[in-house]
Amino acid sequence: MQPRRPSRFGRVLAVILIGVFGVVPLIIPMGAEATAAPGDPPGPLSLRDIGSSSTLAFPGQQGAVSVSLPVPQNLAPTEIRGSAQLPAFVTGGNVDVMQGDRLISRNPIPTAPGAPITLSLRGVRVDRNAVDVVLRSYLRAEGFCQFDPDNTFRIVNASVTYTGREARPSSVADFLPPILRKLTIYVPDDVSQAEGASAVNLAAAVVANYGTTPVEVVTESLPRASLTPTTTPGSLERQIVVSTSGPAGLTLRDGPGWPYLVIGGSPDELLAQTQFLGTDLSRIAMTSSAVAGPLHTTPQLAPPVQTLADLGVNDQLVTSSAWPTVSFGIDQTRLGRPSHNLRLQLKGSYSYGSDTGGQLSVRVGNRTIDSWAADSSGAYDRWVDVPDDVVGRFTEVSIVYTRAQVGEQCGAGTRASLSLDSSGEVTSDAADPPTPAGFGSLPQALMPRTRLAWTRGDVADVTRAVAIITGLQRMSSVALGVDVVSMSDAMSAEAPAILIAADGTGLGDLKLPVTADGSTVTVTNTGGEESQVTMTPALRYGTLQVVREDDRTVLVATSTADTADLDAILAWLGDDPDRWPGLSGDAVLQVAGKEPVFVSSDAVVPPASSTDSGWSVLQAAGVAFGAAVAAIAVAVLVVVSGRRRPRRE
Repeated sequence: MQPRRPSRFGRVLAVILIGVFGVVPLIIPMGAEATAAPGDPPGPLSLRDIGSSSTLAFPGQQGAVSVSLPVPQNLAPTEIRGSAQLPAFVTGGNVDVMQGDRLISRNPIPTAPGAPITLSLRGVRVDRNAVDVVLRSYLRAEGFCQFDPDNTFRIVNASVTYTGREARPSSVADFLPPILRKLTIYVPDDVSQAEGASAVNLAAAVVANYGTTPVEVVTESLPRASLTPTTTPGSLERQIVVSTSGPAGLTLRDGPGWPYLVIGGSPDELLAQTQFLGTDLSRIAMTSSAVAGPLHTTPQLAPPVQTLADLGVNDQLVTSSAWPTVSFGIDQTRLGRPSHNLRLQLKGSYSYGSDTGGQLSVRVGNRTIDSWAADSSGAYDRWVDVPDDVVGRFTEVSIVYTRAQVGEQCGAGTRASLSLDSSGEVTSDAADPPTPAGFGSLPQALMPRTRLAWTRGDVADVTRAVAIITGLQRMSSVALGVDVVSMSDAMSAEAPAILIAADGTGLGDLKLPVTADGSTVTVTNTGGEESQVTMTPALRYGTLQVVREDDRTVLVATSTADTADLDAILAWLGDDPDRWPGLSGDAVLQVAGKEPVFVSSDAVVPPASSTDSGWSVLQAAGVAFGAAVAAIAVAVLVVVSGRRRPRRE
């Protein structure tokens, strides 16, 4: 799937789009330390930190990669840096930086393994707070030269450098920059339900509108009477105060070192003021203050038939001297619900030429789900069924044109092409229960709107809610709808819910996959079958668990009586943007000082007789949780222990 165009936030208001919702923390490390003062140019920023991939892969002997760079006002990108990785048979070459028909720079490719490479951007034109360039590689090679997707020229750990001094925001509309590294949201130390709800929705909206950019969101508290931040922001950082003590509307104020935003109004008005930032109405907020009236937002359900373009897939054309491959992703959040019975209309063209014996195949991961012979028509139009057992939150699909006649001597092969038409249709049915289950069902099983509730409602609970919502939002291609309600309303509603019971109380009769009662830990599978393990000493942990209850999905954040254990697991998840997408099973548990483990309750097989030990049950299920907590002599549950997903580059 193509990354979102960063310039979406670069427009005068599109960037300010932080709106639709609320506030509070999340802690996601950025690629560069925020040590610069307000207005100073940031240090080199990883391309991942601005919403792209930090690895640039160039297909074939002559390849091209499109790059879109957001540009804050008064800053200018000067160069892209990284490390060059070349196939063994490549002896040199260069990378041209093109902007339209203009050659911006021609840059030599170093041949030493892992050598640094610099691509000059000086002279590029900035359009609507963004720079769009095409990087074209031209490689020299000799001998055997099989260019395939796994053997290409790459620039890894790519970053971009900016010069200049960022312009100070002078209106509500230009408060948020095209690149936002950190947002601090301040709420009163006696935060109310309305203030907390606004903070949560604001945080969700910021993450949604900056797309794949890992914005760090932090929650802080202020005395009720204060509307002034207590710290000075760094470069490309912003501060927002959410308080009913502030004047109605959105007001830009001069703060310590840099302007900040105050969102105020009565409890009934506060959320509307927050939502104002996420609407086109914010375009007219060209003054230092603005007041919004009531706004009405209705969740949009996805239609039963969509096109690949509707799902964010662009037209593609790939040429290669080996086997051309086009890849795209089907994101269940764009489908708007948990989905199965997924059918894809795949159509496009290929260069048949004199090649015979060629084949087109469709793959999901390493599994081929369909294939057919290439013929002389040079075109394909085929409906493909995607098996439910390969469908994930994000399902990557590849079409490969396997050619019979591929030369392996440099210059001896013929180039072939393969295209994908994004007008191909996609159909699916709602999946109940979701496919996949557990954490794999999130966040699509919480769409189009979910209810969020907490037991205490203090600053700590608001902070936990922000951490959870921003983590979920990061996995979604569309904005999540969140309604903060009372715990009783969330427990009794038919809508999906997120429940925060930090100290383990207030969940009523809700049956979690993993529970602890003193020294006894119980694992309950989806069929209601239980397995128990008795441990000495008693196990204490923080946990996130996914429950399927009465045809709805509920995400529960809780602990065994100690809020610090829950906070520890939320901090662990926030430390790396890949950890939320990497959650598996239906429960994740963390014992203080230990690595979290993932529990799949359906992996537990109840004992065949009362004489079977819980330990034998856990061993049969797979991995012992005890390995993660051996230091405190705990034998444990079913799991996939300490497993981590590799980082997305």
